[in-house]
Amino acid sequence: MTFNVLLVLSVLICLAGVFIRCKGWFTQTIFPSAQPAPPGERASAAFKGVISTLLSNKLLTIISSFFKDLLFQQRVFDKSSLRWTAHTLIFFGFISLLLMHGMESIFSEKIFSDYMPTLNPYLFLRNLFGLMVLVGVGLAVYRRILFSSKRLKSYPSDWIALILVGGVALSGMLYEGTRITSYSVFMEMVDEYGAFEDEELVQLESYWVAANGLVSPNVKTPVAAEMVELGREANSMSCIECHTANGSAFASFTLRPVTRIVSGVIGDRGALGFFWLLHIGFCLTLLAWLPFSKMFHIIAAPINLFIRSIMGKESDETLNALNRQMVGLSACTHCGSCSVECSSSMFYESFNNDFILPSEKIQFLKNIAAGEQIGPATRKKLQEGLYVCTSCDRCTDICPSGINLREIFIQSRYALLEGGSPEKALLSHFSFPLALARYNGNNHLAALKAVEDLFKKTFQKLTDIVQPISLATEKKLANVSYQSCYSCQRCTNICPVVRSYDDPVAKLDLLPHQLIFMLGIGNSKLAMGSQMIWSCSTCYLCQEHCPNQVELTDIFYGLKNEALKKIDSGDRS
Repeated sequence: MTFNVLLVLSVLICLAGVFIRCKGWFTQTIFPSAQPAPPGERASAAFKGVISTLLSNKLLTIISSFFKDLLFQQRVFDKSSLRWTAHTLIFFGFISLLLMHGMESIFSEKIFSDYMPTLNPYLFLRNLFGLMVLVGVGLAVYRRILFSSKRLKSYPSDWIALILVGGVALSGMLYEGTRITSYSVFMEMVDEYGAFEDEELVQLESYWVAANGLVSPNVKTPVAAEMVELGREANSMSCIECHTANGSAFASFTLRPVTRIVSGVIGDRGALGFFWLLHIGFCLTLLAWLPFSKMFHIIAAPINLFIRSIMGKESDETLNALNRQMVGLSACTHCGSCSVECSSSMFYESFNNDFILPSEKIQFLKNIAAGEQIGPATRKKLQEGLYVCTSCDRCTDICPSGINLREIFIQSRYALLEGGSPEKALLSHFSFPLALARYNGNNHLAALKAVEDLFKKTFQKLTDIVQPISLATEKKLANVSYQSCYSCQRCTNICPVVRSYDDPVAKLDLLPHQLIFMLGIGNSKLAMGSQMIWSCSTCYLCQEHCPNQVELTDIFYGLKNEALKKIDSGDRS
């Protein structure tokens, strides 16, 4: 009775969670202030998309994606054999256990006419599938520990997921191991299915002690060979039709020494109850927790993979593109593959910002889409991580759940700027949002103007100064190679940025040789306020052709870093 109540409660919690998560696909958005359509219209667009797909030749594409992306996990296989092995073992092992054992009355008993959980191959396969899950979990733990230095971050929820999945398999084996050694289980089986004389029962009991791992208070080991043979005959006459040798449950059979210790402390019945409660506890907890955790990807990831196979990376369907983004957020498994492959990850250590890693950005974007408020410090770091992103699309290509990360990050850039501080990285070539202006042109121009205004408040430009410029005694930069400059102007003459403008002085404020001159007279503030340092394409032509080895490009990097520090400090002098 208690089990049925807990099972119903877990199922209801699970179904409620699934409903809430699926509802979020049509109600949430990364742009809270610019909701393009009510939930009903978004759900209707999704429904129409499904119907049109089923009535088109794209159904073959879905079938192909099912085998290639979902079952075989080709993306994972192409990049990491270790992760593919762990995923495959856990996925196929757990699904097989669920269908054959957890849902045996619905699946196994209907398909296999001779099904009994104590017969082979079912007894053997149950242990094989459980062992597959445990090995997969072990590989996943090993991978997260081994690759922790390679930008693979772990949250407590990641470990909880592994513990629950592994706990279901291990506790099931321990419970089965307890039943193998249990004398009370043996006697219940004898009372229900057998009719033995006292002598025959002793013989059968002796055989089960010797061959099936039974722990009996009546039979001492080692058992006489003659008694074992007599017991084997009794077993073949009464038990063999419904009970394979316990040794077939090789994993549970191996765990008998562990279960014997527990039985020795709390008794035979106590051990059975303890391991049963442990196993049921893991199962029901996992079921109830599933929709509220990263484990929800077992629902969202297949749907997202099918959507991607139909829509591709780009889509002009505004509503379904938004729906796809929300499905993608819930499909993230936090596997870290995108972070390992990220082309901007070299800035991770330098900036000391976890949000430069794609997998970490996604975790907080989920919260923002759900309407959760984040603090100013977190917003600032997340904003920086989004604008350091180069939009190279490597994260999208490697994602095993098929999430269009690039699309999500582009949308999120401008969403975070609403009501927040201007993003200085807009002026930096660390990021390439200009190439994306065709999708967010107005948002980009507004964000760019806010940053330019911030720089105008902080730095003077040459055109703002009316009095003559004189020598200054400002602190020198770390790179003092500018002192070797004699104003030959070769750097300006060879600069491709300068040559791209008809009036470069008006656009760039200071030309390269003028920038170096400003440093020479000690006026680094004017140099920091120049557009030139942000327009520099870092091609290093100026540095390579300087006759006096002035390291112009490296100096420009230094000026940009000093400018950012000055703005962050609030210095407006």
